[in-house]
Amino acid sequence: MKPIDRVISTLYHEEPDMVPLAEEFMTREAERLFVGESVEREISSLKRRLLIARWWGNDIITVGGNAPDLISEVLVQDEKNGYVITKRAYGSIDFMREKPYFYKVLHSPVRYPEDLDRIIPPDIEDFKPAVESLAREVRWFKDRGYFVESFHNGPYVMVWQFLRGLKQFLMDIVRDPEFAKKLVEFAMKPQIEVSKMIIDEAKVDAIRIGGDMGTSESLMFSPKAYKEIFHPWLKRLVDEYHKRGVFVFRHCHGNINLIFEDMVNAGFDSIDPLDPHDGMDLHEIKEKYGERITLRGGISSHIGTYSKKQIYKHLAEVLNIGAPGGGYILMSAGQIPPDMPVENVLYYRELINKIRRYHLK
Repeated sequence: MKPIDRVISTLYHEEPDMVPLAEEFMTREAERLFVGESVEREISSLKRRLLIARWWGNDIITVGGNAPDLISEVLVQDEKNGYVITKRAYGSIDFMREKPYFYKVLHSPVRYPEDLDRIIPPDIEDFKPAVESLAREVRWFKDRGYFVESFHNGPYVMVWQFLRGLKQFLMDIVRDPEFAKKLVEFAMKPQIEVSKMIIDEAKVDAIRIGGDMGTSESLMFSPKAYKEIFHPWLKRLVDEYHKRGVFVFRHCHGNINLIFEDMVNAGFDSIDPLDPHDGMDLHEIKEKYGERITLRGGISSHIGTYSKKQIYKHLAEVLNIGAPGGGYILMSAGQIPPDMPVENVLYYRELINKIRRYHLK
């Protein structure tokens, strides 16, 4: 089967020839360490990503789609020290260092509530060149048989990362929920229009909506706040995108058990990454929701610390739970870190591509 057929089959809860795979490395350093120098030598970003996808045996390719990123501006790029400072569409400024990885928002444009009225949203026409470039990227991967998803942040992360800052937005959610709703609306309206352009122009197979909402213990806010502030917008995104004929996926780290049923009820076709380290029990979730939604993930974010024996036991358990009847996509919850022993990474890859086959004798 082609990768795209494999993914669509499992989304319809049928058993393809193999469990679809969507594995990634945590950093560029990890790519170089485990795939080899061929990744470093490859100038073309598309060919480098194809090389990595083929190395894993992946079925899903993820491309951009986050509105503030599509028309961002690099202010400082220090190749010697490996960091970049970037200004995003709404006016936020962030710092990102590759090794060791570090990310921080340096400036949030909405310091006071009245600042929101001073920000002029980007014109939808400004996104067209980026969307046209994205469409060429999508076609390149689809011509090679891949299932292609476009990724953008959901309302929670979109606001704290690009408008308000994390601490202040969490305070808004408690102290001024109406202003929190106003921030969400401001952030998400342009994103919906950009995503519609991406669906129509790039012909992606799915939109994947990101945004971690929990710690390893519980939610970052109350279930009531989720239902009143975030759920209506997530439901609207799902409905808008489904109308245009694409699948809609949800990416959300953390212990989200208290709102998991709400996410399922929103109509998402898949939810990830279901990290057992965050208290997400794949067996319980499969039994309760497995007929209504495709599950993606379940491999611990601590896989990099496991021995080969532990890797085998964990992977076998996860596949035995997730794979029967389709509706499952294999993926680690935290991506593969650069400090995982090389022999363990190679063993993990070999094992994945051996035991993810259905009806293996």
